[in-house]
Amino acid sequence: MKKLIFVTLITLLIVLPGFSQQSDADREVARTQDYIAAATKQGAAKIDALKAYIKKFPDTKQRWTRMAYYSLAIAYFEIKNYAEAIKVGEQRLKMGEFGTGEEGRLTLVVANSYGIKSESVFNKDKALRYTNKAIELAKKSGDKDVLKTAQDLKKKFSAPAPPKMTPEQKIKRHYADEEYSEAISYYRSLGAADKSNFEIHLTYANALFKANNLDSALKEYQTLYSKEKKGIIALRMGDVYTQKAKRNKSLFDSAVNYYLEAGLLYNKEGNNSNMKIAFNKGQYQLFEKYDFNEKVKRLESKQKQSRASAQKNEDLIRKKKYELRKILRKIRNEYDSQNIEAPLYLREQAENLEKEIKTLEAGVSTEDVDEAAKLEDEKQRIQKEFEDLKAKVKKRLNL
Repeated sequence: MKKLIFVTLITLLIVLPGFSQQSDADREVARTQDYIAAATKQGAAKIDALKAYIKKFPDTKQRWTRMAYYSLAIAYFEIKNYAEAIKVGEQRLKMGEFGTGEEGRLTLVVANSYGIKSESVFNKDKALRYTNKAIELAKKSGDKDVLKTAQDLKKKFSAPAPPKMTPEQKIKRHYADEEYSEAISYYRSLGAADKSNFEIHLTYANALFKANNLDSALKEYQTLYSKEKKGIIALRMGDVYTQKAKRNKSLFDSAVNYYLEAGLLYNKEGNNSNMKIAFNKGQYQLFEKYDFNEKVKRLESKQKQSRASAQKNEDLIRKKKYELRKILRKIRNEYDSQNIEAPLYLREQAENLEKEIKTLEAGVSTEDVDEAAKLEDEKQRIQKEFEDLKAKVKKRLNL
């Protein structure tokens, strides 16, 4: 009996470590799968999923937790949340243990985030310090893309401002450097003569728009437009109304109108590329007015689900093919063989069955096909409305 107990204990000692290893492996697989699921999402959903992953697996010694911090920092940078990109990026940098090139790429992201002049986190010294570190890391890892980008960024941070600039050059430099608040303040400090300069005034209006001061920007654009009808001003007013229409759908008409004016004025100015941009924006906003773009997205989503269930249609496809063969045989035996024209209703039945079979084989429901046809009709109607509006605007502008 004692021998039996001893053998049993030995067996348990052998089995239990194996069980523990299997459990660790299962946990690693779960961590990996959860990370992949989070990292492959997009936008806000990706950020939420990565934050949830870090909360679920907080141990930063784990590889996938460190990767989650890395991916989260980059995701924040991509949506221009530079403060969070810096916060999470610096947390990840302190953890160490990077894969090839990861540290250099993340360091460059943090450098870029500190270097956005229009942001509250702007810090030129830190941006330059992280840029130098990114250059050093890129040279070690051989990452040519990171190296070149970091070197270009260093030139931007290190370049001295021109010693002497005209008011137009100065406000445009502020704008180019995304220093919108500085551009606005600088314009307001100028005298009447400089404020009346078209390029200075337009840059001021653009800075207001970029700073999301939509009403103020619109007022300045309207003042400029009343003095000189130019495509660029009409285009900017279309952009303002597009932003405002997100909260008030009645403003879509104004957005479309100004995009049409912009396109026609650009055409007069001989700027074909900007003319196409303006007209495309106008047509898109007219589609938005009728929720057409959202309807197309919903249909595409339904069709994707339908195609996924295409195999479920096999029995129905066989039934429809049997019905089609039966009708075709009847047409062939009773009419074609006698050189008699088959009744129209029989040929229509055959054509309809052929369409249904193609639809089922594609995995798209007949309801989806009908909806697609309706959307195509609506698209034609909206495009005609757009052309009618264009003709009216052209007449109004005497172009």
